[in-house]
Amino acid sequence: MKAFLTILVISLLVKGSFFAQNEGNIWYFGQNAGIGFNGGVPVALTNGALSTFEGCATISDSIGNLLFYTDGTTVWNKNHIPMPSGFGLDGDNSSSQSSIIVKKPNSSTIYYIFTIPSVGGTVGLRYSEVDLSLQSGLGDVTLNKNISILSSTREKVTIISHSNNIDFWVLTHLFGSNTFHSYLLTSLGLNMTPIVSNVGQTITQTNTIGYLKASVNGSRIAMANSSTSDVELYNFDNSTGILSNPMNLGVMSGCGTYGVEFSPSGNLLYASCWISGDLFQYNLLAGSLANIINSKLLIGSYNGLGGALQLGPDHKIYYACYQSNTLPIITNPNILGIGCNYDSVGISLNLKQSEHGLPSFYNRVNFNSSFNFTNLCFGDSTNFSLGGTSYINGVTWNFGDVGSGGNNISQLFNPTHLFSDTGNFIVSVIISAGGITDTLIDTLFISHLPFVNLGNDTILCEGEILILDATTSNATYLWQDNSTNPNFIITQQGTYWVQVINNCENSTDTINVNINSLPTINLGNDTTLCQGVILYLDVTATNASYLWQDNSTNPTYNITQQGTYWAEVTVNSCNAIATDSITITIDDCEVILEIPNVFTPNNDGNNDLFIPIKNIGIASMNTRIYNRWGQLIFVSDFLEIGWDGSTSSGALVPNGTYFWTVYYTDINGLENNLKGYVTILK
Repeated sequence: MKAFLTILVISLLVKGSFFAQNEGNIWYFGQNAGIGFNGGVPVALTNGALSTFEGCATISDSIGNLLFYTDGTTVWNKNHIPMPSGFGLDGDNSSSQSSIIVKKPNSSTIYYIFTIPSVGGTVGLRYSEVDLSLQSGLGDVTLNKNISILSSTREKVTIISHSNNIDFWVLTHLFGSNTFHSYLLTSLGLNMTPIVSNVGQTITQTNTIGYLKASVNGSRIAMANSSTSDVELYNFDNSTGILSNPMNLGVMSGCGTYGVEFSPSGNLLYASCWISGDLFQYNLLAGSLANIINSKLLIGSYNGLGGALQLGPDHKIYYACYQSNTLPIITNPNILGIGCNYDSVGISLNLKQSEHGLPSFYNRVNFNSSFNFTNLCFGDSTNFSLGGTSYINGVTWNFGDVGSGGNNISQLFNPTHLFSDTGNFIVSVIISAGGITDTLIDTLFISHLPFVNLGNDTILCEGEILILDATTSNATYLWQDNSTNPNFIITQQGTYWVQVINNCENSTDTINVNINSLPTINLGNDTTLCQGVILYLDVTATNASYLWQDNSTNPTYNITQQGTYWAEVTVNSCNAIATDSITITIDDCEVILEIPNVFTPNNDGNNDLFIPIKNIGIASMNTRIYNRWGQLIFVSDFLEIGWDGSTSSGALVPNGTYFWTVYYTDINGLENNLKGYVTILK
């Protein structure tokens, strides 16, 4: 279009109505402007390197990650750096549709960039190949660069999905004629022999500017002719590549028709004017050509030069306006009349600037739809809801539930279904939009009310473990310690509970666990008893049984005779046995009580206590200690507890002499007492 830049400013038109999966989620255009759709709501992108007056194209992968973009002359990778061989493509950033990108069918790495020059260019339609396996995955243009397809073309090129939904048609219009060429792109590459359609008006040099677009289902083609300010409409057979039934929608005086775009349904057509900035709607269901022409409605206008129209992944149409910091939007393009809701402000470009162009895409549909479901409990009706329905013409649900008979199929947008059983069900919904269909599939699990049984309260033996298992299909778990595994290992006694939660409700159970200690016995050291003294042995244990050497079975045993005695303790629930023995000697004991007269409480482990050196035949004893002033400073009623040189309050006494009195009772019951003194040396 360079020959006209001194008198006009022309806008870029993009190709295509919908995008395969998310390949059209990133747009770069104008003066470093861009928008991204990966978050569902378009947001401005300001990191693009592209500066173009009109034509451009971008491509992303199936999940919306940018791969590369171009203005028809330079190719930038996803890092916004020109590819090493990405210079010198034969497009022109002042051509309406300077470039368009499509992946080679059945290839994971090869893409084609189709380029077209501006008005007066002689190179015509060409293609260059990009291989994303090069440059460590950043891609590069291969040796298949600027391959000539057709010379002497207009500024118009678009790509339409073949009826087999695998291959593509590359469509362009010859300069100075009424001839369209359709080239078939398959997994074998581009067929250089075109399908030729001689149809419509002859295009001269001054009328090459404007866009060529396909409807979503590929059945119609619209072409904007700027110099004659009209729009041509054609039927297109996407199985043969043939155009037919031309219809001229009439001259729009003072318009300079530039952009065209179909609604997602294909029932409405929109056209933009680069001279007046006006935006028009046509009703393609109005009937006759005259009725379609008469249905033309001005839905909005930009106070400046208009530009391209492009249908976004969110099924709204975006309007490029010359040197604008925003993109106006047709919010509901399927709605006839002003209900299509033209938003003249649209989306901010965050101080970046659009020119006349938006990126070109091919027309494969991106339904951008999903479905949700609630109430997955057996016996309840499950509710299904379909998102993104504004552009959808019809749906057919299959709930994967053959047991429900005729109720297994529904054509409601948001149906309910009562499943005939529990378990996994593969649910699918076929969506129709603009003659294109897509199928969404998901698997859901219909659950019984959750049930959990941890068992009866129980007793474990010391060292044993108990594994509690609350496993239930499609459930989550919460134990008393906030752990979330389906199993819980018990090693200590206590109360344990679990809550099992599934799609329906939740269920809780509790278990009490006690621990039986393993038996231990200590009958004491072998010892000598004085004649008449009774030794009391006690081996009592929890939940145990007992056996003594004489076959008695009580937990206690009284010894009055010398001999060897043994006991066996069995913890019944654990089947664990412990044994011990003791040897008793009987002596005709005389009463002996020997008390020291000096001790050294210095914590060296030797002679630290004032305690009887020998006591034989002593049954009980009371010891009292006095200082030199007769004050009582220590009392003990036990033979085995001696004086450590401190007062009853814990204060250490100084070295010196202290007086004691001992009252004792011997084994014969006779009472007696002794008095004396003891010296402390530290």
